[in-house]
Amino acid sequence: MANPYTSLDRRVLGEVYGSTETMDNLTVLCDEYNSRWPGSGDDRKACEYIVGKLGEYGLEDPHMEGLTLPGWVRGTSRLTVTEPLMKEIPCIALPHSAEGDVEAELVFLGDGPVEIYEKRKDEIEGKIVMVTSRPPSGMTRDLHRNEKFQRSVLAGAAGWVFMNHYPTYGPPTGGISPIVPSIGVSYEDGSYLSRLLSRKGKVKLRISTECENVEVESWNVVADLPGIDDGEKVIYGAHYDGHDIAVGALDDATGTVCVMEVARVLAKERKRLKRPMRFILFAAEEIGLYGSRAYVKEHPDEMEDIRFMLNFDGAGRAGRQGFGLHGWPELEPFFYGIAEAVGIEIPVSQGVSPYSDHWPFLLKGVPTATMGDPEEARRRGGRGYGHTMHDTVDKVDLRVHRECVANSALAALRIVNSDDWPAKHRSQDQIEKLVEEKGYKDTLSLGEKLKNYLSERRGRLRPEARAYLDRLTATWEEAV
Repeated sequence: MANPYTSLDRRVLGEVYGSTETMDNLTVLCDEYNSRWPGSGDDRKACEYIVGKLGEYGLEDPHMEGLTLPGWVRGTSRLTVTEPLMKEIPCIALPHSAEGDVEAELVFLGDGPVEIYEKRKDEIEGKIVMVTSRPPSGMTRDLHRNEKFQRSVLAGAAGWVFMNHYPTYGPPTGGISPIVPSIGVSYEDGSYLSRLLSRKGKVKLRISTECENVEVESWNVVADLPGIDDGEKVIYGAHYDGHDIAVGALDDATGTVCVMEVARVLAKERKRLKRPMRFILFAAEEIGLYGSRAYVKEHPDEMEDIRFMLNFDGAGRAGRQGFGLHGWPELEPFFYGIAEAVGIEIPVSQGVSPYSDHWPFLLKGVPTATMGDPEEARRRGGRGYGHTMHDTVDKVDLRVHRECVANSALAALRIVNSDDWPAKHRSQDQIEKLVEEKGYKDTLSLGEKLKNYLSERRGRLRPEARAYLDRLTATWEEAV
């Protein structure tokens, strides 16, 4: 079958593979604006840079949309073995950790499978829990850091240690909730603590965290490409923030610059876009999807007119640059058709998780997907350099950027121009069915359990935990 987009595809591919714009932009974002951490000031400067570039590319009305969110300021942290010996262990506080000191026995739960928290609840009560960042074996869905944290707290943990399962990468970071002092340690130091516990039978730790949970302001960046017709629009988005311990080159400055590059390339073909596109760079994904949640809340009338939302969190890192559809089997022939038309291999998979910026859109019924390679994700068994101090510019591969931009740009041309788009918005019943099918119903119920647990203990909570409880709605939007 002849490809009706042949000449257009060739122009787009030539523009993509003849440009170094993604690496140029990524280097500026990371080398000049660091992690773009919410409330740091670098987030605003990065947004101003992105707005300027999108305006330079010819997009309409590139602008910043402000939001206020619970932020976090890092201080010093210490982890000390106090029994059966005295030893300092390098550590970092996890974002939104509570401030304070806790001294208690260590309980090691390995990779922290779902059933272990209830099974060992009597051991966990009042103790410091350590789990690894490794996905437990046998899981058919993601088991996120925050779920391990929440289940530990519900079992009575007084402190929390998150151990990297990758050797040599150092302590991992990642947002949790401000309930108990929580830290990350390296694979090597976590392994030492595990060995010590196995040999001695009892290990006592003291965690000391100095940090501040404060309200901050940050911004989303929004820009448009108009279509020949009004009506349904397509959204491409990524989060621009990294974690405060590193520049976040792969997670997710790479996604940001790939979205910017799709915008640049398609702006040159604006007269051939039947429907409009909107490009959004989200704030504060890493500590709770605050940017995407704010966008959906502030644009309620827009939701029913979104044809498709593609999330670039994880895109352009490694592996083949395909499409992970969020429970949309009717879209598989459409995306396989792209691969067939241009003669390239594009993995198309099905799955969903609540841990990135597509989630607020999905809960409104919008057809959503992410980019990447599920085989590569399984092979890696986690984030790799992501969420560590080593997520730096030197890890980035321009070739993968180009493949990501090329595949997603060719997809965009077909999505905006198709008069026979097969995906319709989901109803609330269909959303709930999808969540249950994918194994997340119990996960999403943890918010209500946590709210009840904290409410019963309100008088004993730290000030930041009480503030967290007061804003906790226990809705599915708060999955992270």
